[in-house]
Parts: sequence; C-alpha cells; structure tokens
Amino acid sequence: MAAFQALIDTTVSEFRADPRNKVYASQDLLLASVKEELDKTLSPEELQSIVSGYQSGDLDGDDEEIYDAATFCCSVLARECFADDPEDEDAEVDYDVEWIKNDDGSISAEIRPA
Repeated sequence: MAAFQALIDTTVSEFRADPRNKVYASQDLLLASVKEELDKTLSPEELQSIVSGYQSGDLDGDDEEIYDAATFCCSVLARECFADDPEDEDAEVDYDVEWIKNDDGSISAEIRPA
C-alpha cells in the first residue's frame, strides 16, 4: 500500500500545483495499482498486453480482473482531482481514460472528467 499511496499522493500534489482538465497515471502507478488490488506483480510488458487486449476487445476473465485492478488508480485520481469534495471516499466522478504510449515505450493513462 505504501508505494501505491505514495504514487497517488505525488500525482495528486502535482495536479493540485497546476490543475488542468486531465491527470495522468504513470505506468509505475498502474503497476502499483495491480499490486495493491490483487497482490500481483505484473511486468510492464504484461500490463501493455492487457491494455492492448482491452483496446481490441479481446480480454478473458483473468485479464479483465487485472485490467480493472490497473485502472483502480484512475478512479482514485479522478475522485481526488475532480470531485467537489476530494476527501469524500464515497464521491463518484464520471471519467474517461485514454491510453498513451510514451516515447520511452511505457504506457500511461490520461484521465479526464466525463
């Protein structure tokens, strides 16, 4: 949990220092999200394969569970960055995720309020 929460806190702090209409979940945060939710360590390549499978509509049950775990951090970031009361853990924020392939080969998720 420490790594996951530290990455969330850093991302939220960076967003609050320069608020915009989007926030980014780094590949490290996405991997930490899987570890937090499923206690499973995923390689960057495995994560990218699962995201590709999601984008092509070709995920099975296990991969779907991993995808949901990876995007858990997106819902946390959406709430903490875009909710009227970011401290309200029950606050729901509709958001969209766009997957980005970075120049270094990693992926990140761009999260925007819907």
